[in-house]
Amino acid sequence: MPINTDPQDARAAAAVMVTELARDFHDIDVEVSWDPPQEPWSWTAQVTLSAENEPPSPDAEG
Repeated sequence: MPINTDPQDARAAAAVMVTELARDFHDIDVEVSWDPPQEPWSWTAQVTLSAENEPPSPDAEG
């Protein structure tokens, strides 16, 4: 990414890379949600399993 890339575009590109890596290497789908930036030059994201990848609840009947 060029240094002058819009931050929103850079975060979107990073999220795509993370989701593709999770799919390619772990065969799972993940969701990336960005935390509000604490500093303009620093971003933090939460990566979680997509709902369809969540293990069944111990209370679930099956």
